[in-house]
This record gives sequence, C-alpha cells and structure tokens, in this order.
Amino acid sequence: MIPILSKLSGYYSSYVLAILTIGYILGELGHYLIGVTSKQTAIDLEYGDISCQQNNTMFTRAEVTQQCSAVQNETSCYALEHNGTTYCEWNRNGLGIEYQILAGPTFILIFTIAGVFMGVAADRYNRVKMLTVCTFIFAVAIILQGTVKEYWQLVLLRMIMAAGESGCNPLATGIMSDIFPEDKRALVMAIFNWGIYGGYGIAFPVGRYITQANFFDMGWRVCYLGAGILAVIMAILTGTTLKEPERKSISDDSVTVKDGKKANL
Repeated sequence: MIPILSKLSGYYSSYVLAILTIGYILGELGHYLIGVTSKQTAIDLEYGDISCQQNNTMFTRAEVTQQCSAVQNETSCYALEHNGTTYCEWNRNGLGIEYQILAGPTFILIFTIAGVFMGVAADRYNRVKMLTVCTFIFAVAIILQGTVKEYWQLVLLRMIMAAGESGCNPLATGIMSDIFPEDKRALVMAIFNWGIYGGYGIAFPVGRYITQANFFDMGWRVCYLGAGILAVIMAILTGTTLKEPERKSISDDSVTVKDGKKANL
C-alpha cells in the first residue's frame, strides 16, 4: 500500500462517522425546515390560517397601543397605526390544520412505519448500498420541496423524504457497530445522534436568515435546494467511499472471555 494511503487508512472509521453524521444532520434539517419557513411557505402556496400579524419591524410589541393578533378582520387590521404608520398585515400565518398535517402525520407516520422495515432489511442486506439509496431519496425529496407549486406536492414530498430518512438510523448504527470496537461505540453513537439536534438547531438560522436574504429572489426555496444538494453530495460519498463492514456477532452457544477462550452460555 502507498505510504500516504496507509496512514490515511487509520482515519477511515472517523471518516465514516463524519459522513454518516453529516448526512443525518442534513436529513433532519430538511425535516425541521418546515417549522421555520411555514409562514413564507403558506403565503407562497396559499394554505393554512389567515390572521392579523405585525409586519413592521420599526416597532416593538411594547410600543404599539393594540396588538395585531387581537384584531379579527382585515379592515380593522390595516386600520391599526402607530405615529401614522401601519404596522399590521392580514395574511397567512403558516399555522392551522394544513400546517399540522405537514409537520406531523405526513412525516411521522411514514418515518415510523418505514423505519421498522429498514431495521429488518439492515440485518439482511448490504447496509452501505441501502443507506446510499435512502440518502439519495430524501436528498432529492428535499430539493423538490424547494420547487413545489401546490400544497399537495409538499405533502407528498415530505412523505417520500420521511421514507428515505427512516433508513438513516438503523443502517448507520449497524455500520458503525461493526466498524468501531465495543469500548468506543457509546461515544460514537452519541456523536452520531447529534444529527437530530444539529439538524433541528441549524434549521432555525438557515430557515430564518437564508429566507430573509432572498437569494436569487427565491426566498424560502433556497433553504431546501441548498440542503438537498449537500445531501446528494453525502449520498455520493456514502456510495463511493464507504465499504460494507464485516458483520460482527456472538455465537449462539458461546462467548469469548478475557483470556481468549470460549465459554458456553
């Protein structure tokens, strides 16, 4: 083996952990973005409740004489002024039953059910290949969410995204369990599970500030396009640079003890 490759091979397990964790973070980012971009998404796709909301950042809630949320009709909403300046708008707020369907059942039901089947498959088939496909599926679904024109399209794509992401945990944990020694697995799994909280935490600044920046005049859509493209890159790296590890198991009738001998159970 080439000397430099021999040295780099010692970092392979850390590389695997990094690829799997980043992929998981991106999947969770795509999952939680809807909660941050819900208002802009609802306005663009015309779904959810309509209410009176404060739209002028010149004033704080403490400065205005009447809160926008207390007004129940459009005429009264636009009539509210502070020092001659209107500060409310009558628009979709990103809430309501349609948002709840997006944030809850469309993702959770598919994710939960598909995850069980993914766990069964992880015990039987090539996990790296399956994880590559799963990552590619949720990556493409995230990208397409940034291109939707109708509410039902967003619902369908979140279901597809959930199906793809459901394979991340069982497949990735199976791979890492066979790569890392027993005395490091707890730490490795703890780092991998940053994906949930990392994706959730990143969703807020990404969904808020990227949307406000309005790159290419695309608003909230850039968040999904960017996250999806990065996830596609992770899928490619997973499929081309990771190898299926040999499965480790304990014999049904014996275990290895400290001195290397086998003892019957």
